[in-house]
This record gives sequence, structure tokens and C-alpha cells, in this order.
Amino acid sequence: MAERNTSAKTAAVMSTGAAIMAALAWLNSRKVEAAPPGTIPEELMNLVIAMAAHADSIDQDLDEVISAIKGISLEGGLGWPQNANAITSLRVAINPATGVQMPDIVIPSGMALVIMAWPLNPAWLQVGGSIAEASNINQSFPLMPTGIVGYQIENANQIYIAAAGAVAGCFACLTVEQRKGGGV
Repeated sequence: MAERNTSAKTAAVMSTGAAIMAALAWLNSRKVEAAPPGTIPEELMNLVIAMAAHADSIDQDLDEVISAIKGISLEGGLGWPQNANAITSLRVAINPATGVQMPDIVIPSGMALVIMAWPLNPAWLQVGGSIAEASNINQSFPLMPTGIVGYQIENANQIYIAAAGAVAGCFACLTVEQRKGGGV
């Protein structure tokens, strides 16, 4: 229902704008003719009457749109997320033989888990949605040392990381905004 009202309001504003543009185009296309004083061409008069008929509804429609915008709630995933009041950051060692699943960290709605490859890693990391994907160079996202990637997922444990070439001594750094006292 609200979508229908919005469409009608948009159509009214656009039709009025089109009428104004048509009037300007019509005036520009006409040659200046000597008309008797006080006379207005019938086409122009009809156009002005049509525009005047919609002027009151345009003001009302704009007031309704502004009120609707002011009343939008940013809670519940609409618009920008609430500001976080804490962060979680940690470094995870990557098992060279098997890779590793990231730890259980809940990611609040509207926020992203940021993963950075440790700057001193001897090899790049491979990020995937399973250990099989992370271990496969054709199914993983490569992350060079100091490379960064972010994912808006529900939990960090949905991410798996392996070291390219099964090289030892690789780490992944994780960080995400959090809300103290819960409130995912």
C-alpha cells in the first residue's frame, strides 16, 4: 500500500515537472507574435490551469514524504547499524597441514568481520567457506601478507583459512565491532 502511494506521489511530481518543461519548450518554439494586449493563447492557459490544479497536492505530497523520512527507524537492520561500543581482535595461527576454522565470534547485524594476513607471513593465505575450499587455490580467496578482506557473515566460524603451500608460521588477524552486553 505504501509503495502504491509513493508511486502515485512520484508520478504526480514527475507529471508536473513534465508540464513545466512542455510549457517552456512551447514558449521557446513559438515565434514572437504581436498579440492583442491581455490575451493568452488557449494552449498555454490550459497548461497553467493543469499545473495550478496539482500545486496543492504536490505540497501535501512533499510534506508526507518528509514526514515519512523523519519517521524512519534505523533499528532492526534498516539503514546504518547502531554504533558499536567494543571490538574483538585476535591473531589465529594457521595449521600448515590442515588449515583452520576461524573461532566462534558472533558478527553483529550490519557489521563485517575483517581478516588481515599477518605482515610477516612467509606465504599467502587462502580463505574459503570450507577447509576443502580454503585448501584449493581455484576455490579460495588469496590473501597476501598485509592483505585485507571483509565479510558480512553471522559468525567468524563460517570462514576457513589455509596457508598456500602448507607453509608453517602463518597467521590471520581478525577484528570486528561488538556491542557490550549483547545486542547482536
